Amino acid sequence: MLLRLLSAQDSAEKPKLKIEHIRIQTFFIYNNITYRLIVFEMAFMGSAVRIFSIIVVNFILFLLVFILVEGVLRIAGIPYKGNYVPSENSYARFDPELGWSYIPNKSTFQMNDDSKTPVYFDENGFRVPRPGFHTDILRPSVLFIGDSFTFGHGLSYEDSFAGKFSTLEGMPYQTINIGVQGYGSDQALLALKRHLPKFNIKVVVYTFIEDHILRNSNYDRRMIVPTARFLGTKPQFDLDSKNELYLARKALLYKDYFNSFLFDLLKIRLGSRLGFFPPYREDVTKAIIREMKRYCDEHGVHFVILNWRWTMKDYDDLHDLDIDIIDTLVNSPDDWEKMVLFKGVHPDARAGDHAARLLLDYFRERGLLQDQPGK
Repeated sequence: MLLRLLSAQDSAEKPKLKIEHIRIQTFFIYNNITYRLIVFEMAFMGSAVRIFSIIVVNFILFLLVFILVEGVLRIAGIPYKGNYVPSENSYARFDPELGWSYIPNKSTFQMNDDSKTPVYFDENGFRVPRPGFHTDILRPSVLFIGDSFTFGHGLSYEDSFAGKFSTLEGMPYQTINIGVQGYGSDQALLALKRHLPKFNIKVVVYTFIEDHILRNSNYDRRMIVPTARFLGTKPQFDLDSKNELYLARKALLYKDYFNSFLFDLLKIRLGSRLGFFPPYREDVTKAIIREMKRYCDEHGVHFVILNWRWTMKDYDDLHDLDIDIIDTLVNSPDDWEKMVLFKGVHPDARAGDHAARLLLDYFRERGLLQDQPGK
């Protein structure tokens, strides 16, 4: 009887022992997994911390090296030495809209190698033939826009092509010369919009040279002429997603312009070797010229381009603009290419004669000589 009771009790205890055994095994398995997860997590976190530490240390080292190299380049003047001061700096000032413009009522000399040329400016900062010259706001006028070719770099006012055009026999117009040395099409457009509404303008003549494409593609002119010391950066246009022109950047004084000499050096040196520097934005240039034409049409003013070319190799791809173009190679003298100053590219007085005659012929063909003063 006792054996039966013990056997029955033993049978009743077996399921409990199995359950306890399973619980113990589960506990050990759970603890083992938890331990492994903790070890794995600690190892992973340790690796992440080490990786993060490496990244931070390398970033700090890179930053220190960058600051050191940047400082050395600035002290050494690389790539911007600034040891060449353009002659026009002496009679120009920084202009927050145009980049630079001439000082009103200034009378001085433009220094050119071993010679000097007198230059005079009126109350608007326009180049004029003599001190005290007053530009008549009511007289029908031809407005000349552009760069040093229009300005008459190295020439007296009378020897510039704009000056020669104004003295042609029977010329009914007053000549207003707002050409500024170093300007691109972009600055010429902004100058046009600033000054055209102030005067009785009948015709606008824009002098184009291929270098305008480079200037229009550039914000800091030092990147194109690293040895020069300019007054500030320049305005720069671009095209938006709809291919419409807009002012992307405004001109700044260099003290307000943050840039890296190291990055600029890499752009210039590496970009030149890879072929993407200097940028060459024909699309932007053509959009700017179209805007010139549109603005003139809006104000009832005739617009024409004087494409100044010295050789057949010079840029001649403006015909898709559907704008009148005068090509300086047309009927040019045999020694046309040699009609330059200081063995450079700026036209001399003889070249000015040729350009003035081409303009006169165009005005006659277009019937633009009918307007008389006061009308």
